[in-house]
Amino acid sequence: MGASNKILELAGFALVGGTVYAFLAMGGSELRWPVFWGCAGGAFAIIVYRKARNKRAAGRT
Repeated sequence: MGASNKILELAGFALVGGTVYAFLAMGGSELRWPVFWGCAGGAFAIIVYRKARNKRAAGRT
């Protein structure tokens, strides 16, 4: 596992944590939904990117 995989993994965990925090702890804040959807979208983008990268790498071997 390379360094870029670790960075993506840590960023993904941070985004998932931000999503959970926004949903559970930011009840009355007007920033609740923008933070929630921003973190959820970022985590989804990382998942899609890693899947595409793994698919491309599997095609090369």
